[in-house]
Amino acid sequence: MAFDNQKIRTVLFDLDGTLIDNFTAIHRCYSDVAKSLGLVPQSLDVLRATVGGSISMTMSKLIGDELAPEGVRRFREHFHEVMFEGVFVLPGVKWILRHLRERGIRTVVFTNKDHDATLALLDHLGLAELSDAAFGTNTPEMPWRKPQREFSEAVLAALGASPEETLMVGDSPFDIQAAGTVGMPVACVATGTHMPETLLSAIPDPDLIFGNMFQLGNALWNFPPPQESGE
Repeated sequence: MAFDNQKIRTVLFDLDGTLIDNFTAIHRCYSDVAKSLGLVPQSLDVLRATVGGSISMTMSKLIGDELAPEGVRRFREHFHEVMFEGVFVLPGVKWILRHLRERGIRTVVFTNKDHDATLALLDHLGLAELSDAAFGTNTPEMPWRKPQREFSEAVLAALGASPEETLMVGDSPFDIQAAGTVGMPVACVATGTHMPETLLSAIPDPDLIFGNMFQLGNALWNFPPPQESGE
């Protein structure tokens, strides 16, 4: 393993595909926007493979660069109306957040989702009380997106955290790159948009790619298995 997990004092978690599955609502919102622009929406599978960098990047890939700015505007305007549709917490997430906090390790959400939507989803799913802070995009204070170095630096500065004592946990190469820009260690869960082989090409250490949060928590901190099903 490429880092000393006993030195970790803060864990930054990506949101979509890492802590939660929000793809049903994202696809619904995108589909509504595409139809409003006279386009035929692409499938949920196509959307899942596209999401990751930012809503602007996603819309550019799905509807083209020319329509993307208007698509993004309509998406942001509409998303709050559908964002809770089909959303759920991924297996092991509440379990690992509780154990990390019991161990005195801060749990922080670090996502390319709009900040306001991030806070609403965390509250709706009961994750706000298990998170010490949350940083999303599209705010005056955080105008960047992963993997821009400025975003990672701003989050670390806001937390007063050092890179070597902070672990990034995500599900995509964007998360790996966001960690790499500031020298943070990183671990991945293959629960989102990218398969293990894609993650391995970005982080050539199979020991840091896990099937779910249960495996990650057990491997890195030897957390005991869950006592309740469904966590």
